[in-house]
Amino acid sequence: MAVGTQLGLLLWKNFTYRQRQRIQLAIEILWPLFLFFILISVRQSHPPFQQHECHFPNKALPSAGTLPWLQGIICNMNNPCFRHPTAGEAPGVVGNFEGSM
Repeated sequence: MAVGTQLGLLLWKNFTYRQRQRIQLAIEILWPLFLFFILISVRQSHPPFQQHECHFPNKALPSAGTLPWLQGIICNMNNPCFRHPTAGEAPGVVGNFEGSM
């Protein structure tokens, strides 16, 4: 049998099996449509807005040491967003926490 014939027979078997359980078939068809319409309504009620490019201050990873890691977490707790690149974003710069004490 060809692959298309096998797929068609399998789909027909699945459909006839589902036809016997009409409530389950209705739920399986209507539930994704319901979720899709919810997504459409949310998209219509909250249109996208233009926002500038966001640059976040660099934060040290735990491998840099405990003190720089905690300083990065505590000093940038509110996670500000800047329009222009921050000081630690230069290529080759691992961290700019030397003078932070």
